[in-house]
Amino acid sequence: MQTLTVSALPGALGGHLARGLRRHAWFYGAILLFTAAGQIVSSLYGLEDNFQVALYLENLPVVLFAFLIAFATGHAVFVMTVKRPPRLIAHMVRDYRERFLLPERLTNGLLLIIALPIFFSVFTSFKIMIPRINPFSWDETFALWDQALHGGIAPWELLQPLLGFPAATVVVNFAYHLWLFVLYGLLFWQGFSLADPRLRMQYLLATVLTWSLLGSLLATLLSSAGPCYYHFVSEGPNPFAPLMAYLQQTAETHYVPALQVQELLWNDHQGGGVEQARGVSAMPSMHVSSAFLFMLLGWRVHRWLGWALSGFFVMILIGSVHLGWHYAIDGYLAVPLTWLIWRLAGWLVGLDPLFRQPAASGTSG
Repeated sequence: MQTLTVSALPGALGGHLARGLRRHAWFYGAILLFTAAGQIVSSLYGLEDNFQVALYLENLPVVLFAFLIAFATGHAVFVMTVKRPPRLIAHMVRDYRERFLLPERLTNGLLLIIALPIFFSVFTSFKIMIPRINPFSWDETFALWDQALHGGIAPWELLQPLLGFPAATVVVNFAYHLWLFVLYGLLFWQGFSLADPRLRMQYLLATVLTWSLLGSLLATLLSSAGPCYYHFVSEGPNPFAPLMAYLQQTAETHYVPALQVQELLWNDHQGGGVEQARGVSAMPSMHVSSAFLFMLLGWRVHRWLGWALSGFFVMILIGSVHLGWHYAIDGYLAVPLTWLIWRLAGWLVGLDPLFRQPAASGTSG
């Protein structure tokens, strides 16, 4: 594969840009359809002010800088501790010239970096519009279904003997907030990866489809707020009051940031503004859906990564209930639907002659 020198960088990137766009046809096509749907829906419901496509673009330089620093640091540590070459600097320079500064890798990553802020801006806009299009009405039903599926006992009550003490709650909360870094880390990794183009595109397309079809369309149809907001959207006794009381009590002596985030999101929901990482929606759980995608990707790459991300998926599923974010059924429904979308994405990508060449499994890069 041809390496890329600094002087040849502009011309090489220009020459590879068209091929990069062709490689990302499914990915960009799905994002364009999602954006068009958001524009149409916001116009139909008179919510044009809630629809934004550049909500996250202002953070792009910071995110890119953080990724580059994290990658450079991680690569340096890996080389120094694992490879231990006799000439450290020469080895690292050769890595960058022969492995990392490749036209295809850079254009792949560039296109991802441009697309993701737009996509997540549209998703956030959709999420904020959900209760304005279809007010929360499913919470009581989902709470009852949860109990029916678990022998008449609420799932959070079943978890309390295992997790109902501060140390466990802090660990679960840490994992739940770590989810965001895993999400972006895997997206950037696959965005720049050359190891398996078909798997890469399947993962990227599945990500767009799950967040669009599940996190926007299905979430609107099954509009619900979640256990932590149950008392705001449902009449009668609150079956989650003891759980929230436990979390509040734990937060008095330990760090439980989920409660602050829950309060922030509800205040913004009432204010009606459009800001980054905002919106209230429970069904289906996109934390669980995306964590399940992490696991599916992990098993396709390497066994150890599959086991690690499987454990992370279980932690997210449990944490979504223990921290009061979701009904258990939010995750239960997300898993099979995400698997179907994963298979659909693989089938769609397989229709493209560009991705019909099978790549060797168990590799990354």
